[in-house]
Amino acid sequence: MLNMKILKIFIILFFSFSCSTGIESSRKENKFDLKSDIDLFLSTNDSDIEIKILNRLKVQKVSHASIKTLLTQRNSSIPGKRGLQKGLKFKTQGKDYSYALYHPEKGNTPLPLVIVLHGMGGSGDNTVAKWAKRLNDEFIVLCPSYPMGAWWARPAEDMVLALLDHIREQYNVDDNRVFLAGLSNGAIGVYTIGMFYPDRFAGLIPIAGSITPRFMNFLINLRNTPIYMIQGAHDPIFPIQLSRRVNKILSDMHYPVVYREHEEKGMAHGGHFLPENEIPSLIEWIKKQKRSLNPSRVRMTRENNHLGAIHWARLNKGKNLASLELPGPESPRPNNRNGKIATLFVERKEKNLFEVMGENIVEYDLFFNTDTVDFEKIVTITTQKIQNQNNKLVAGEKKISYQNKIKKDLAVLLYGYKRFRDPHRLYDAKVNILLETTLVQSLP
Repeated sequence: MLNMKILKIFIILFFSFSCSTGIESSRKENKFDLKSDIDLFLSTNDSDIEIKILNRLKVQKVSHASIKTLLTQRNSSIPGKRGLQKGLKFKTQGKDYSYALYHPEKGNTPLPLVIVLHGMGGSGDNTVAKWAKRLNDEFIVLCPSYPMGAWWARPAEDMVLALLDHIREQYNVDDNRVFLAGLSNGAIGVYTIGMFYPDRFAGLIPIAGSITPRFMNFLINLRNTPIYMIQGAHDPIFPIQLSRRVNKILSDMHYPVVYREHEEKGMAHGGHFLPENEIPSLIEWIKKQKRSLNPSRVRMTRENNHLGAIHWARLNKGKNLASLELPGPESPRPNNRNGKIATLFVERKEKNLFEVMGENIVEYDLFFNTDTVDFEKIVTITTQKIQNQNNKLVAGEKKISYQNKIKKDLAVLLYGYKRFRDPHRLYDAKVNILLETTLVQSLP
């Protein structure tokens, strides 16, 4: 009888131990893994999964600082293949493109990247070696190929930006020292891509090429992006007056521009080329440049095809905006329409005071992080509408569009990184301003 009682006790203890072990094992299996969640969020295209992860992060009370640490470490140890590489392939938006790349053999530290856009009849393969030699083995050189060198077309623009993100994932690139250069048609691409995405680059280098007066409105976007122009006075393809006009516009606005006009006449194309004696000064300029992060002033001009962010401001919607998309081999009949352009001027006057001026603007966003605001204090955003009266820009009444504390939002942080894949572009929160409904108070 006693033995039976002992046996019962033993059985009870055994099952109790087994159950507790199983529970503990289950707990271990369900242990929260922050890195895995972040990786899944960044790789998935399923919005339901994104929402589930965001909710789980909130339940776990994960801090913005913890997520930022993971995001800044994602591309830090990728070696990448070195040397000269031609005939490389890259696929985006269902289409295959070719490119060439040169990576110096030396060093493991992040290297600056120079993207070079070829002219008509050129290619990445016949461009890369010359530029690698010019840059003295100190830079990664990326040379994509595009039909006819039609870099101004929207598919070419999208390809260049997607390829840049791809290379940043494959190589140890210094994100704050990425440059966009191009000759002839490539110079047009430097302007059109660089003006609409100026915060992606530390500097722009258009050579022997320019833009038409209609697109010079968008030079306003280069407030914080240096530009180095090289143009031949005797260029038979691009009239020198166009480059001189660009230089005057940028200089009059006190923007960071260097203008080099040479008198050389090449045997093949007159003044339409890059003289080798211009290279040393160009390289010295490149070495001094570094991308501006969180500048106190952001200025942008947009048409409907390029609504979006520059630095920490984003123009979401404008009033009766034009669509100015140029034709190319992959878009022979782009979506064009006449209309207005929208202008957004934003200035951080103090850490928690922001002043906005805008023309033809309906909706905009401002993005914030701990470098730009004190989240414990009230943030004030004022807006003034700019109107054109008798060909003169006149600022209207200054009104308060927002006056409150700003709450950090994990969705802003993660979706922002997912869009740009840029560890230096991390924002904790945003404020959306819809002008017709949020101009709540006039200032005295």
